[in-house]
This record gives sequence, structure tokens and C-alpha cells, in this order.
Amino acid sequence: MRKIAMIAVAVTALFGVVAIAQAANTYQVTVATVTPKKAGTKLKPKSVVVKFGYQVGETNGNRPSVTTDYLIGFGKQMTANRKFFKGNKTCTIAQAGYSSGAAPKCPATSKAGGGTIQNLAGNATDPSSKIPCNLGLTLFVGDGKTVPAAANDGIAVKNDIVLAIKRVNVSDCALAVDAALPAGFVTTTNGSALKFHVKKTPFQQPLPGVDNSVVNVTSTIGKSVRVTARGKTTTRGLFESIGCKGGSHKINVEFTPAGGGAALKASKTAPCTK
Repeated sequence: MRKIAMIAVAVTALFGVVAIAQAANTYQVTVATVTPKKAGTKLKPKSVVVKFGYQVGETNGNRPSVTTDYLIGFGKQMTANRKFFKGNKTCTIAQAGYSSGAAPKCPATSKAGGGTIQNLAGNATDPSSKIPCNLGLTLFVGDGKTVPAAANDGIAVKNDIVLAIKRVNVSDCALAVDAALPAGFVTTTNGSALKFHVKKTPFQQPLPGVDNSVVNVTSTIGKSVRVTARGKTTTRGLFESIGCKGGSHKINVEFTPAGGGAALKASKTAPCTK
């Protein structure tokens, strides 16, 4: 923590004096799998587990600039179904510690997956500064209610999936970044997608003058529930495959860098069979 604090103090002296040209971010989807590979159909959708991962780099090998927004698409032959999950199979933003900063108190029955997040923190004016900050990610099914813009850097979003982020060990990250983010399902021309904004505090800028940039994420998400309708009980999934076109599902990620630049895209295909 002392090292981060020293960087924050130094920013005051450096800002406006040192001008360092920062090159462009690079983005790559590194992991894409859908299990089981054998797809369902529109009449008989099949619950699946999706694993995906991506990396963010910088063309000069420095710390990437902060990425503020993500749109993760799962392909036209995949659907997202938060509506099947209710009651103790969901987690509210308050339970996730979104407002209070407390550890998540979501029902165990609402857990839908997890993963890891690797960040590099450093002086906002010096992209060569790279201090690792490694975090754990737990995913919960959200309650579907809208988080108002005032609570999310001016961007309203539905709480379809809760992204609970926490340091696994304090020694892994000197920054206080234990908090949660709401993510909402949206429909795009490429099928269902998960959209979320990374809040400035505590994630983008955990301390004044200190940027915290995501460089690597891996995540697994998927959950099933028994649903009864018209006297018939079936298994439905948070994610379902409804077909397999061209032998694969396309995992597509759009990244929006800080500063209002255009979103950049990267993709990778997950094999499937009919």
C-alpha cells in the first residue's frame, strides 16, 4: 500500500510537467468454450456453461490505458435467460455490497460462476509504471432491477448478473478494490450480450492519480434451474444454446477505452456440433 501511496503523492509533482505519449491498447479474446458442445434447438434449448477470457495489452509494452466499458456477446445461437431465476436464486446489489463496500452476502443458490482478474496499477501520467493487482471474481444471478445512473457513473444498467470483485489475498493487491458491479443482458445483432460499466471508484482510479488497468480476465458462467409451466417441469439455463451454425459460437467482446474513444472489438470461436 505504501508503494501505491507514494505514487499518488508523486503525481502532483509530475502532472503537467512530464508528458508521455501513450500508444494504443491491444485486445485479444483468448478463451472461448461452450459446454456441452452438442447444441440444443429453438424447440429444445440446452443449458450450457460458457468460459471466456480476454487480454488487454499496449503496443509499446507499457501499462494499457483504462478500459471503461465492456460488451460481451455470445453468438446468435445462444440466449440468456435471467427471467427463469427468482427469489433466493438471485442476488441484489445491496446483498453484493455494491453500496456499502461490504463482502457479498448473496445466497449460495444465486452463484453462477467465477474467475480471475489481473490488473496493472500505476501513476496515471507514467504508463511504464506497472504494479500487479490480482483479484478474484464471483458471478451471481442478479435480481433484474435497474441500477440508476446516479449510482453507476451516469450509466443506468440492469442488474442481471452481479460481478463481485475481491482481493484473494491483500498481498496480491495493495489497492482497496473489493466491490461489485452490475451487468445487464442486452440483445444485439449478434445475439445476446452482457454489458457493463467499470466504475471509476474504486476500479478505474482507486486513488487520486493512480490508474488501474485490466490486463487479463478469465471467467466461467452457467447455471440451470427447474422450471414448471403448464404442468410440465423442464430444465432451463441461464445460458442456452439453440443451434450451431458453422460449427461454432462466436464470443465477441467490445472494449471502450477511457477518454471516449471508439469501442474496439476482438473475438474467438467456441466449437459446437448439431
